[in-house]
Amino acid sequence: MFRKRVGEAMIERDGLHDEYPHWGDGSSAGRERRLAELEHERRVSEYIRDLPFLWVDVDDEPSPESDRAYIERNAIALVSNYRKDSLDPRDDGWLGRDSPRNEISGSGLWNINHVGEQYDTAFLNRLADGVEETSEL
Repeated sequence: MFRKRVGEAMIERDGLHDEYPHWGDGSSAGRERRLAELEHERRVSEYIRDLPFLWVDVDDEPSPESDRAYIERNAIALVSNYRKDSLDPRDDGWLGRDSPRNEISGSGLWNINHVGEQYDTAFLNRLADGVEETSEL
């Protein structure tokens, strides 16, 4: 889904609708379409590869009730600018501003799950524990 959203924003920004009319329609595209979209796929990959990321060790089984899901959900809600005054606005050149998805351009985040939710301040303690566990590795 992330690749699709980045690709859609690039198509919007660069006016490439005619060149890639079926971008993101699904992973079952035939060989001909995949070859026609190869250049765009490479641009999307380059963009994603250059993004910064933070890895935090949260050692539990993935599930909707897991610590990792709790941290993810609340971290997204905390840093989201969606439908509220922006505390940390993205710069004017951020690709997500060109996204056709209002949740992306409005939140300043590519992951739109939980952007409109309130966060539980208690999650910061669990995140701090995860950061400490990660730094001990």
